Amino acid sequence: MSRSPRAAIYDCGPRLLKDIWTLTGIAILIVALRVAAKIRIRKIGWDDILMVSSLCLTIVGSALITVGVNYGFCRHVWDLDTKTVVPKVIMFDYLTQTFGIAGGTLGRISFIVFVIGLLGTRKSHRVILWVIVGLQVLTNLILIIILFVQCPGHASAIWMQNEEHKCWDVRIQAYYGYYQGSFNSATDLYLAVFSTYIFWSLNLKLRVKLGLVTLLGLGIFAMAASVIKVVQTQVLSHAADDPTVATVNYNRWLYIEAYLVIITASIPCIRSLLRSVRGRSAGTGRSTYELSSPYGGNSMLTPRSRRLTAIPGKSTIHISDNSSAEDILVSNNSDIDAVHERTGSKQSIHVNV
Repeated sequence: MSRSPRAAIYDCGPRLLKDIWTLTGIAILIVALRVAAKIRIRKIGWDDILMVSSLCLTIVGSALITVGVNYGFCRHVWDLDTKTVVPKVIMFDYLTQTFGIAGGTLGRISFIVFVIGLLGTRKSHRVILWVIVGLQVLTNLILIIILFVQCPGHASAIWMQNEEHKCWDVRIQAYYGYYQGSFNSATDLYLAVFSTYIFWSLNLKLRVKLGLVTLLGLGIFAMAASVIKVVQTQVLSHAADDPTVATVNYNRWLYIEAYLVIITASIPCIRSLLRSVRGRSAGTGRSTYELSSPYGGNSMLTPRSRRLTAIPGKSTIHISDNSSAEDILVSNNSDIDAVHERTGSKQSIHVNV
C-alpha cells in the first residue's frame, strides 16, 4: 500500500536540532570548566564575562530555532499553512540568525581580549587587536540591522510576506552576508596566525611551542565552519522560493561556527584544571604555569600573577610577579633552569631555555 503525501512530508528538523543541541551541551561543559579553572586561580576577567554572555546568546538562539522547528521550520512551505504558520516560522528564523550572529561575535571578542591579556604584547599589536574588536562589532551589527530594516517602515513584512510594502532587494542581505562571513573567517585566521607568530618567536623548547601554538590556534576550526557558512550564504538571495527550508543549512553552519568559536576559545583556559588533576595523580611537585588572562587590570579579583615576555638578544624569558599572564608553561628540570632574583619587594624569575 502506498503512503499518502501527508505521511511523506519532508522534515529535517530532528537532525538540525540534534546537531545544534549536541554542540550546545559541549559548549556548556567547556565554558563551565573554563569558569571553574579561572575561579581556581582567582582570575575571573572580562574575557570570561564576554564568553559566558556569548554562550547565553547562542543558547537562546538554539531555543528559538527549536521553537521554529516545532512550528514548521525545516518543512517545505507548501506543507504548511502559508497565512498563519509560515510568517511565524520566518520570524523565528530571523531571530535565530540574530542570536547566532551576536553569540559568535561576542565569542571572538572574548578571545581577542584573552589574547591581549595573555601576551601583553607591543602597543602596535594591541592597537590592531582592538581595531579588530571594533570592526567585529560594526560588521556583525550591520548585518543584524539589515535583517530587520530591509522592509523600511514595515519590518513585519519580512515574515508576513506582504506584497503591498516595498522591501530591499534580497541580494543586499546576501552580498553583505558574504562580506560579514569572510571578515569573520579572516579574523579567525589572523588570531590563529598571530598567536603562532608570537609564541614561535620565544626561546622555548619545540614541544612547549607546539603545545601553546596548538591551544591558541584551535580557532582554525571555527574559521573552517565560517568558510562553509559563507558558501551557504548564497541561499539568502533566493530564500523566498521555499523560506522554511532554504536557510536550514545556513543556520546549521551559523551555529556550528558560533559554538566552535566558544569551544576553541575556552579550551586554553581549562588547562589549569587538567594540569592540576594530572599533578595530583602523579604526585609531583612541579610548578605549573597555565594560560590565563586578562591584561591591563581586567581581573575581577586580585591574584598573584606573572607575565611571560621575550628578552631581545638573550635566550631567556622573563616572568615578573606583578603582571597578568599567569601560569603559561609547565616548568621542570628537563625544560628550564630557573634563577630567582629579588630586587626590593619585587621578585623576578629568569627562565633560561
